[in-house]
Amino acid sequence: MELKNNIVLGDTLEILKTIEDNIFDMGVTSPPYNKQNNRKGVLVKDIKYSDITDNKNEFEYQIEQIEILNQIYRVIKPGGSFFYNHKIRWDKGEMFHPMDWLRKSNWEIKQEITWDRQIAANIRGWRFWQVEERIYWLYKPLNKKDNGEELKSKHALLTSVWKLRPEMNKKTVSDHPAPFPIEIPTRCIYSILDDKTDCNIIDPYMGSGTLAVVCKLLGHNYFGIDISEEYITNANNRINNITEKEITDFNSEIEKHKVNKTYKQRKEEKK
Repeated sequence: MELKNNIVLGDTLEILKTIEDNIFDMGVTSPPYNKQNNRKGVLVKDIKYSDITDNKNEFEYQIEQIEILNQIYRVIKPGGSFFYNHKIRWDKGEMFHPMDWLRKSNWEIKQEITWDRQIAANIRGWRFWQVEERIYWLYKPLNKKDNGEELKSKHALLTSVWKLRPEMNKKTVSDHPAPFPIEIPTRCIYSILDDKTDCNIIDPYMGSGTLAVVCKLLGHNYFGIDISEEYITNANNRINNITEKEITDFNSEIEKHKVNKTYKQRKEEKK
């Protein structure tokens, strides 16, 4: 199985089990949320995936996510990071928080990032309109005391609240019902790897192929898994035909990673 610049068809957990230890430098993903069926109202449509139903027993779903997270932990190199996008959900009044299963995985949870999706307000409901999702920065330590390398100033200046609109042009990104905006994997990868190139990056739920597009633009190798042959075909077509808009959105994110003076320079000036 080719692990560089390839998207493999199959079940995420079963494919991960076949990969050797410590292969990837980092990863970014957003799994199906187990949002169940027919839970949306008139104004918000259900998310329906090709070849899967996002409707599992919640206990079984969380156990599966722990197993997948532990397999990803195994295949990522020590000192590597993994960014995991999910959200808080409710079922019959019971709240399910991603921390419920993340804390049971092997990963060190380095940071919880709030993704403010800046979507339009709701007009009714039993709770305040939920406009945010969560992105968890997970870390695989080199040793018990390892907290990872310090971020460069141009990356650390970005806050833990990411104000980014979701991808609205779904027809242009592989007809996937829930594509990442290109800024998210760009920010995750560029902040960690900076100007490095030729690193190996995994997305175990490749979906619309956004991570692969970002890897291509940053000069990295991608590896993805998806259970839908249709999504893989569309993602490969997208990777080979990156649009001007995608390049513009990518460059716009890169431009945010700039500082006039670093902390070290300011400290030196005060002496």
